Amino acid sequence: MNTAVINWFGPSFSELNPLLQHLHTQGAKLYGEVETRFGSGVAGWIGRRMAHKLGAPTTAGKVPFSVDIHHSPEKLTWSRTFARTHTVTSEFQPVKTYQQSGYWVESTGPVKIHLGVSTEGGNWQWLQQYVSLFRIPIPTIFRPRVSAGKAVVNGLYQFEVKISLPVLGLIFGYSDTLKKDDGKMID
Repeated sequence: MNTAVINWFGPSFSELNPLLQHLHTQGAKLYGEVETRFGSGVAGWIGRRMAHKLGAPTTAGKVPFSVDIHHSPEKLTWSRTFARTHTVTSEFQPVKTYQQSGYWVESTGPVKIHLGVSTEGGNWQWLQQYVSLFRIPIPTIFRPRVSAGKAVVNGLYQFEVKISLPVLGLIFGYSDTLKKDDGKMID
């Protein structure tokens, strides 16, 4: 099946780690635990409010986590479930192609983020380019900075997501390693 990811990357799809290639041709449900964290002071307060609005946990620490990854020729969909109760769904729409300096538009509720991609070392690192809320561009000085990526380490899917604000630093983040739903390493 041709997926949006395969179509967008074209021949550069082979630059990804073979296990990430498999993940983005078949889709999967990954599970495990994530470590959630928040900034301190005002940054932590903002991070907890943002996490609450997204449906993510508002306390730091390890929580059960799963992500359902679905593909179609038009888009990539991730449904992340924190603590078996809070689900955050994002749709990723490709724009142009990797060879054309294209990007992906992640939509999570009223937030849209334009994300380029780096495949250094066979990993997938999102490169934030633009953020809007209710279709209104957020000026750079107020724009949350999203750092996110995925890699395969020792046969496990490893990822990290960090959201920070200028001056305040980290407001919310989560990271760890996940296994495929069948309990086996990604293969």
